[in-house]
Amino acid sequence: MTPSARSMSKPIATSISVTAASPDRARAGAKSPLRIGGWANLAIAAAHVVGLIWAWTMFTAVGIEHEMRELAALGAGLPYLLTLMTAAVFVVFGLYALSGAGDLRRLPLLRTALVAVAAIYVSRATLFGGIDAVRDADATQIGFAAIALMIGLCYAYGVTLVSRA
Repeated sequence: MTPSARSMSKPIATSISVTAASPDRARAGAKSPLRIGGWANLAIAAAHVVGLIWAWTMFTAVGIEHEMRELAALGAGLPYLLTLMTAAVFVVFGLYALSGAGDLRRLPLLRTALVAVAAIYVSRATLFGGIDAVRDADATQIGFAAIALMIGLCYAYGVTLVSRA
């Protein structure tokens, strides 16, 4: 038999088993919602830090200028400090999501933290601002609520998939 005839006589099952997705690959796909949520949080944190270059313009754009001016009356650096602390929280949220996705080492209380972050985001999108923004027709806040809902759903779906795997 010639070499090409031998390759044609191979069982079809061998070819199929080679191309079938491995269980590890399927688990990796299940973690992609957490990757999306993690990188979104890191991007939001970076936007907070970069936004400090134009802090008062950013505060006005997101609708918190009045609150930040009141905070600045207590201390000129407080709005900047609060923004940096907020960015740090987004970094922690992002690192936990990437840990849940398997991209970083396992962090303590991983499942609890992921569920808590999902609850925070979904609550922000619905109870704390989202519904009021729709009622008030505030396009900026509706956009923020939609982003919060998408990230919260990424965390919620991702943690359920990781728990099953």
